Amino acid sequence: MVFLSVVLFCWCEVLIASGAHLLDLDYAFNNNTMTWPGNPGYRKTTVAKGYNDKGYWYEGYTLEFAEHSGTHIDAPVHFGEDKWTVDQIPLERLMGPVVVMDISEKVSEDPTAELSAHDVTSWLETNGQIPDGAIVLVRTGWGKYYGNKTAYFGSDWESGNLTFPGISPGAANLFVDYERMTGHRVVGVGLDTPSLDHGPSTHFETHQILSKANIYGLENVANLEQVPTKGAMLMVMPMKVEGGSGAPTRLVLTLPETSAASSLVQPQINFLLASAMFIVAILVNPCFH
Repeated sequence: MVFLSVVLFCWCEVLIASGAHLLDLDYAFNNNTMTWPGNPGYRKTTVAKGYNDKGYWYEGYTLEFAEHSGTHIDAPVHFGEDKWTVDQIPLERLMGPVVVMDISEKVSEDPTAELSAHDVTSWLETNGQIPDGAIVLVRTGWGKYYGNKTAYFGSDWESGNLTFPGISPGAANLFVDYERMTGHRVVGVGLDTPSLDHGPSTHFETHQILSKANIYGLENVANLEQVPTKGAMLMVMPMKVEGGSGAPTRLVLTLPETSAASSLVQPQINFLLASAMFIVAILVNPCFH
């Protein structure tokens, strides 16, 4: 048992040394939570907070917010008739490899710029294929305005004139067709703005195209400047709202191990895994007792 404890301790140490770590890609819900214009804002009401008459601390709240508030998922049913609701999205599509396509340079010159089909094909030429089961995230740099409604939605947002970047219908069609062309499926698409479609859109064609193909959207994604172009893995954890068209979502990214750390610790990982399996076999097999 002592040897087993040592093996498990060393295993944890090796995982820490491997260089892999986690990153939040979502914003906390608070009074600055961005909500689509016209939707009710976030509200947190105190039910109880303090020591009660029995002498112990008790704290609780009620929360009110629109489905599409803060960092959230757009279920395919949001713009696709009879497509998946939040609770119907298969679990295997809520986790997968991430690729990041960066249009922040375009956005610095045009705040309503879009990821174009040409941008996607250029990315493919430079970086190779999109992995099967991938979640494509688009870095626009717009996240720096999150929390400031006027900057995030545009100075004339109250009149319905929205200003922010997005993803073009042409790029959306490429993501939908990618499985037919390569055998690799794109399961989700997200970005660091209020909407998959850019601000001036009136018919939300990108939403429609992706939703009809049962590809979900992720909006108001945080910390995209810290995500590498390839190699990370993402777990998408929406609130499981039955019949929901969207839901607040926790996004947990696993950043890739550094190649140097990985090469150094892999032999140790192999040895420790084999050792642990051997010890478990001894403990559970009566022949060794």
